[in-house]
Amino acid sequence: MIDLQEHLTHTIASRFRDLRKNEHSNLPPDLIANGQKAAILRIEKGEVPRSGNFISDTLLDIYSNYFSLSKVSLIFGEGIDLEKLVTFLFSELSSSLMPSDLRERLRIKPPKSTPSQQVKDSLLTLYYTFADFGRWYDLRKETPQSQIEENPIDFLTMSTILWQLCKERFLASFNEKVIYSVFNEQDDKFYYNRINKKVNDWLNHDFSELIIPECVKKLKKNSIFKIGYMVKALIDEFLVSDLPESYLTNIPLDVYFPPTKHYRIEPIADKEKQVKDIADKWVDSLSKIKAPVYEKDFKKIEEENIFEGIEGITDLSTPFRKGIQKITIEDFLDNLLDLPPFMNECHFLNFSEQKIPGILSVNLQATHLFQKRINEDIEGMIDNLVGIQNHFINLIVWKELSEFAI
Repeated sequence: MIDLQEHLTHTIASRFRDLRKNEHSNLPPDLIANGQKAAILRIEKGEVPRSGNFISDTLLDIYSNYFSLSKVSLIFGEGIDLEKLVTFLFSELSSSLMPSDLRERLRIKPPKSTPSQQVKDSLLTLYYTFADFGRWYDLRKETPQSQIEENPIDFLTMSTILWQLCKERFLASFNEKVIYSVFNEQDDKFYYNRINKKVNDWLNHDFSELIIPECVKKLKKNSIFKIGYMVKALIDEFLVSDLPESYLTNIPLDVYFPPTKHYRIEPIADKEKQVKDIADKWVDSLSKIKAPVYEKDFKKIEEENIFEGIEGITDLSTPFRKGIQKITIEDFLDNLLDLPPFMNECHFLNFSEQKIPGILSVNLQATHLFQKRINEDIEGMIDNLVGIQNHFINLIVWKELSEFAI
C-alpha cells in the first residue's frame, strides 16, 4: 500500500510554517485560530496523532479563510507543487520495480511504501516500452554479470522519459479521482486519514486499469516505442529458458541415400557403334524412369542397368541405402542451418533424405537442442533491437515527449 499521507505530512508542515512565519510576518498561532495553538504547532512539527487525522476539517477551513487559499492548495499544493507531488508518487511506484542492489548502486533511497502487485504489474507494462528494460528485467537482472555492472540499465532516464510521456494523463486523473474525492465526502467534511485509501483505490483501478493501458496503446502505435513490446514478445513467446539440461552428444538419424548411376566408358574398336548403342539405351531409359518420390521408386532406379550389354561399359553405380545412424548434435545443427536457400522455401517431407524418428513425440531431444540454437539467434535479435531503439530515442527532443503525449 502506498502511504502518501506520510509524504504529505512533511510538505503540509513546511507549508503551514511558511504561512505563519516568513520574512514578512511572524503570526501567533492564536491569531490564526484561537484555542488551536497546540494543534498548529503540532502540524508545523509534522507530528501525526494516533487517529491519523493530521489536520482537522475545522482547522483546515480556518486556514483557508484566513490566508485566502483553497483547501486543495493547502493539502496537495497547486501548479508546480501539485506536479511535484504526483511526480514523487510516480517515482515511488517506479522505485518498487528496482532490485535493492541496483537501487544501492544508483544511490536511490528505498521506497517507504510499496504498491499492490496489480499496480506493479501494470507499471511493468509501461516500462516494457524500453527494449533495454525488458532485456534487463526478464533476462539479466539476476545474472552474475548484472550484479557486478555499475549501471546495468539507465533506469532514471527511462523513468524521466515515461513521466514526460504520461504526466498530463496522470495529473488530470489524480485531480479528478483523488483530490475531488477527498474534498467531496458525503458529509462535506475533510478527513486526512482517508487520503491513503483514496490514493490506493485510484492506483488499483483508474491508474492500472485505464491510464496505463491507454498510454501503452498509444506507445505501441509509434515505430520507436513499439520496439520495446517486440522484444517483450520475443522473450515471452519465443525464447525458451527452462529447457532440460542434456548430456547427450549424439542423436539418432534415420537416413537414406538414393542410388547413384555411374559408369566408366572405355573406348573400343567400333566407336561409332558404341556411341549409337549408348544413345539408344539412354533415350529408352528416359521413357521408363520417372522422378523418384517414394522408396519403391528408388528401388526401381537401383535395379535398372541402363547400359547393360554394351561393350566397354563398366557399371560403378551405388545401391539404395537406408538405416539408423548416429550423428553429433553440433554437426546436425550446423548442416541443418546451412541448407541451400531453396530448402527454406518448401516443405520436402517426401524428398528429405534424413528423418529424426519420434521428433514430435518420444524424441524431443532434437527439438530441445534446436531450440537452444534458436535461443541464441533470438538473443542476438533482442540485442540488435535494443541498440536500434536506443539510437532512435537519443534523437528525440525532450519537449516533443510532452507534445506526443497530448
